[in-house]
Amino acid sequence: MVSCEITKEVDDDHDHAYLWDAPRILLGILDLRVRRLVVWRRLLAGRHCPVRTSEVTVMQMTKARRMCVAAFLLFCFTAIVVSADPRSNFAQETGLDIDLINLVKVEVDGTELTVVFVFINERTFRSKISPALREALAPYVGRNACYVNPSIEQVVSLFDFDPFDISVVQGDTYSPDHDGWVEITSGFLVGRFEVNPSGPSHGSGSEGIMVLGDALDPSRPFDIVYLGQRAHFDIGREPSVDEGVTSATTPPSDIGVLEDETTLGRILSQEVFSDEAMASLFELDLSLVRTMRIVQRSGELRLLFIRLDPQVQESALGEELLEILSPLLGARALMVWAFSPEGAAFSPWHLYVQQDTNYPIGLFSNPFVEITAGFSRSVLLEPGYVAAGVFHLPDGVDSTLPFSVHYGTFGVEYP
Repeated sequence: MVSCEITKEVDDDHDHAYLWDAPRILLGILDLRVRRLVVWRRLLAGRHCPVRTSEVTVMQMTKARRMCVAAFLLFCFTAIVVSADPRSNFAQETGLDIDLINLVKVEVDGTELTVVFVFINERTFRSKISPALREALAPYVGRNACYVNPSIEQVVSLFDFDPFDISVVQGDTYSPDHDGWVEITSGFLVGRFEVNPSGPSHGSGSEGIMVLGDALDPSRPFDIVYLGQRAHFDIGREPSVDEGVTSATTPPSDIGVLEDETTLGRILSQEVFSDEAMASLFELDLSLVRTMRIVQRSGELRLLFIRLDPQVQESALGEELLEILSPLLGARALMVWAFSPEGAAFSPWHLYVQQDTNYPIGLFSNPFVEITAGFSRSVLLEPGYVAAGVFHLPDGVDSTLPFSVHYGTFGVEYP
């Protein structure tokens, strides 16, 4: 049988039943009294093979991988008990930010159909998400994509669900064509449903991904509409102090970057903020240094990236910082400093690496090494202050080949 790890190793036939019920145990909410389930999810994050069906490229999985997949229900979607606010329950049980999820319920020929939508961005990976799911969703970060799951409480092989009846309203109305859909469950596009692997009593459903690309601006509110029912989304609002966002108040002098009286904040606030200027200042090879300037609503954000190759040890970064960085030199790591002259929102979770596909930094637990306190949390940078940290290149990135580092829609190339 396929071996998967949830909270313990599943490695013998005796544990086959445990494999199917692992998501409940993972959530710690195994409750035999829960009979009526509103939503179910299977993480279909195994190896996918593109096939051509009716001239539409879809994704299928092998039967063996489906068994493994059952152990990682998507976002641990075991169940949402009927309540006055299923969206809130959904957010609490999955650990997803509530602005990333919504659902609609419609009646189809006397049967209640629930369709759940999950917007895929960097924050999606900060939820209760398994490594297999992280791998499956990673290619769709930055592509304005939504996970779509229709489900019912009955077991059927076909249901009158048509994803082409889904539209997105943001000023104009947009309905994705065949190229805008990726099948996770084989037959998703034609209404094919599969039995919940937890058992027939848990119903059936199907799964797919809707890729919207440039048709959507996620920084503006939008609605997803299915059969007249609307799921409202308001994603991408920048944080403010009033919303409880941590403020980065570590002075530049506390970072220990320079040994003279010139503060890092003053250096980064200079008009000349370029790869060449920063490399020269810190006596670094130009191939290791990249700069990024981003103008956003809250103010200008400046990012400085330094690739931590062994020769960084000979740079002018300062003894204190080099001592901190010493274990990381040559370990496929990059350091990033975030700074704003006027103050601006910053979140390291918006960082991802691109090489053939997208690799969100947040795929890993504790992905950041903090140089300044609170770097790994979303912060509002105060004017003249710096947030600094280190992240490793994700597995799958070949550091000997060109790659790019992105913050939202902005990016820089290495080498």
